[in-house]
Amino acid sequence: MHRKSRLFIWMSVAILLAGLQGCGFHLRNVAKLPSSISPIYLSGVGEHDPLHREFRQVFDSANVQLVTDQSKANSILKISKQSQNRRVLSVDSRGKAVEYEIHHGLDFELLNASGTQLIENQSVGSQRAYENSETDILGKNQEESLLRRDLRLDLIQRIVSRMQEQLR
Repeated sequence: MHRKSRLFIWMSVAILLAGLQGCGFHLRNVAKLPSSISPIYLSGVGEHDPLHREFRQVFDSANVQLVTDQSKANSILKISKQSQNRRVLSVDSRGKAVEYEIHHGLDFELLNASGTQLIENQSVGSQRAYENSETDILGKNQEESLLRRDLRLDLIQRIVSRMQEQLR
């Protein structure tokens, strides 16, 4: 009986996946970039920067190769004017900050291998707010780190969306 129930589960999963495939279901945020931009070089962001690692993941899912040698690239994604800041949104009656807003912004442009601009210089930015607890300091530091990661991913998605629109 146990073997039959396992077989039933696997068959159900296979039927479900086939049904999703047939109805046109696609994963969200999977980029569809033109193959002509691959391989791409990321300028202005160090290889050990979290932004670089996250660009690599997004480009990998879009079948765009990210190279570390500019001479091997068909295109160059140039990142400039990065800014990150945190500001107080509200304070309590004692003057202690109870809510912060973090912001991350940058400028980008896309060039071909010979330096011709494919996408003109543009700015993108994103911000998030969070509450500051006096009692859970470590948790709030971790929350801020996760929010900063979300901001980076949001910026990357905005850049990729603009690339999709403007490279049609």
